[in-house]
Amino acid sequence: MEDLKKQIELAPEKSGVYLFRGADGSYVYIGKAKNLKNRLKNHLQSVKTDPKEKKIFGESKTVEWIITKSDYEAFVLENELIKQYKPKYNVRLKSGSGYPMLVITDDEYPTVVISRKFGEVKGEYFGPFLPSRTARAMKDLIHKLFKLRTCDPMPKRDAVCFDYHLGLCSAPCVNKISKKEYRLDVESAKAFLSGNVSKVIYQLYDRIDQYTKKMLFEKAAVVRDQITAMENLIQKQEVLGLPVEEADLFYFAGESVLLVVIRGYRIVGKNFLQFKETGAGGEFYDQVITGYYGKGNYIPDLIITNTDLTEEENIKKWLTAKKGSPVGIDHTIPEGVKNFIDRNFSFTDTTALKGQFRQVLGFDLPYRIEGFDISTLQGEYTVGSCVVWENGNMDKKEYRRFRIKTVKGVDDYSSLREVLYRRFKKYLDMEEKPLVLIDGGKGHLKQGLIVRDALGLEGLRVFSIAKKEETLFTDDGREVDLFQHQELLKLFTRIRDEAHRFALSYNRKLREREGLKEVLDRIEGVGKKRKEILYRTYKTVNRIAEAPVEELKRLGIPENVAQNIKKYLSGG
Repeated sequence: MEDLKKQIELAPEKSGVYLFRGADGSYVYIGKAKNLKNRLKNHLQSVKTDPKEKKIFGESKTVEWIITKSDYEAFVLENELIKQYKPKYNVRLKSGSGYPMLVITDDEYPTVVISRKFGEVKGEYFGPFLPSRTARAMKDLIHKLFKLRTCDPMPKRDAVCFDYHLGLCSAPCVNKISKKEYRLDVESAKAFLSGNVSKVIYQLYDRIDQYTKKMLFEKAAVVRDQITAMENLIQKQEVLGLPVEEADLFYFAGESVLLVVIRGYRIVGKNFLQFKETGAGGEFYDQVITGYYGKGNYIPDLIITNTDLTEEENIKKWLTAKKGSPVGIDHTIPEGVKNFIDRNFSFTDTTALKGQFRQVLGFDLPYRIEGFDISTLQGEYTVGSCVVWENGNMDKKEYRRFRIKTVKGVDDYSSLREVLYRRFKKYLDMEEKPLVLIDGGKGHLKQGLIVRDALGLEGLRVFSIAKKEETLFTDDGREVDLFQHQELLKLFTRIRDEAHRFALSYNRKLREREGLKEVLDRIEGVGKKRKEILYRTYKTVNRIAEAPVEELKRLGIPENVAQNIKKYLSGG
């Protein structure tokens, strides 16, 4: 600390970037300042009250600086250095790359491709798509609806490929479609992706008339499907008619950050951003936004936040330079979006929890806690669950379930070891490991410690929680009466109860599934594959019994087998 104090006294009173570095040369924290000396002294003063500042100074050996010509130059350099060196205590998004976007390419016959970096492909960008898996589904839908070519680059052929016969491509490579017709398909795809369907929907109705007059009924049917998809898109949209055509909204609630994507005057995506490091105040807000767009995500015309930004003018200038056109920043949330957020999300203030956690357990509240439980019915259908709590909220996208493979009969401990081993192996590649909470007493905790030690997971904390008594057993031998600590009681019982619910629901689902299959085994003509189809489609015996024969036939089940199913299930 004394060495750092002496170095700070030598800092110039000029704009620039400062870099805290550890004894091994690694980057601990990088920042910028209009006055380097004053900013570094502020850091030093904050050590007394800010745990994060205390960690930065505790892990740093030296502080260096780079003087810049202007404050904006320092802002740009800071972002480049953070991106390059990934300092431990700067705010960092967990995702390694940007969210996927769809691009309608700038080609003679455009196609649609997926990109995670704005500007890397020449064309018109749409997105981002949240969650990420929807980008691939939307790309497939664009090919199915609008028949944009599937080959990239477009080849020269003498005959159509298989995708043409599957109805996924209109085969411009062999002139199966005119350039004018293809261009309308491209504009229709863009309208579908942007939500501004009014631009092309009347042209599509005209196209149906033209095809019908020429008795090209198959082509007319394709266009009718396109129109139906566009109309359904508008009808299903929950929030329409917003006063903003294109914006990204960052809603800050403590250390929770909700991203709401607005395109075509409507909400098209939403997601909580996850971080490897968090902070407080304007610096945190600034770094969330610069970190998000620094990963190559699409930059809209407007950024909306519910908080002020310390570097607002620099951020606007930086985003405008990256986009190539003006980008605005506003702090007024449209009423429709505010109502949408209030209806769908609740934000947890973890301030009191963090204080009690540190006071009682002696270390900082982890960002992530994973809860585990085992569920069985007399040794049958034994399953395990893993639920995830992150920064105040249960993250259901991260839940995992396990069917026990190596244990026969009732053996709670062996089943638990199998689940924990399968899950803990994932921790070997994780930079920051979660706190583990097991539903059970000291015996269950011991199983977690056995698996932890077997895998050499140093630093992994493992707790268990006993029902009724609500006693927390820790890996350092403590027994904490949670009734004496209400914030901890709410936290750990919430995770424990959710792990129990998730395991029980999976156990019940397996029992129902196997019960249904046992019934179907008795029906002539229903083999393994047809059982799977019937289960995935209907889930219960009653729903199969109510299904018309024609509906069963559309699933590929022969009429005589469909009749057997109806007869058996109706008792006839």
